[in-house]
Amino acid sequence: MTGSAEARMAPNVALGIASYMACSSLALISNKVTMFYFPTPGLVFCLQIVVTILFIHAARLLGKITVDALSVDNVKVFAPYICSFVISLYSNGRALAHSNVETVIVFRSCSPLLVSILDWMFLGRELPSARSSAALVGVVAGAVGYVLADSEFAVEGAGAYFWVTCNLCGIVFEMTYGKRLISKVRFDSPVWGSVLYTNALSLGPMFIMAGGGGG
Repeated sequence: MTGSAEARMAPNVALGIASYMACSSLALISNKVTMFYFPTPGLVFCLQIVVTILFIHAARLLGKITVDALSVDNVKVFAPYICSFVISLYSNGRALAHSNVETVIVFRSCSPLLVSILDWMFLGRELPSARSSAALVGVVAGAVGYVLADSEFAVEGAGAYFWVTCNLCGIVFEMTYGKRLISKVRFDSPVWGSVLYTNALSLGPMFIMAGGGGG
């Protein structure tokens, strides 16, 4: 890619990053407020998934979007990703119900370093540069400092971070396998097709998690 092409893409990339940050932050805060009043993450996420599925089908019926139909072959490929998605989502709700937002953010900030290592090990991608590695290690060092200074850790030990650790593991696997998944599955509508698959296939497992985990 030439320098001029990169320059033209830079505003779109910056907008995409900013939009992702805004959506992620709003989702985290809104879910924290929801868990405060309704500490039943499984049921809350089931409702969110159902609303997402209905929105996609409504938009498709109105001719606003194109959505790929579910197929057996694609469902088989999606199965591991769905498992990690459900674990990540449910554990995120449990973490927000039992911890503060700062703790969840701190643990999530460790995911880029772990993902970059797994990308190198399993996807054949390059490791981060020395400067990027130093920045990522600095983030992890800050997370370790947070844990050591956290009063909850001092009282309850490592058990205080069970759900956020599950959430981190789910996110790391989800991000790594998701990249491999995209190379295996061909969608006519990559965005809405993958969103429909993810939500439609995760509704059943999330409902089971809600029942087994008391909500």
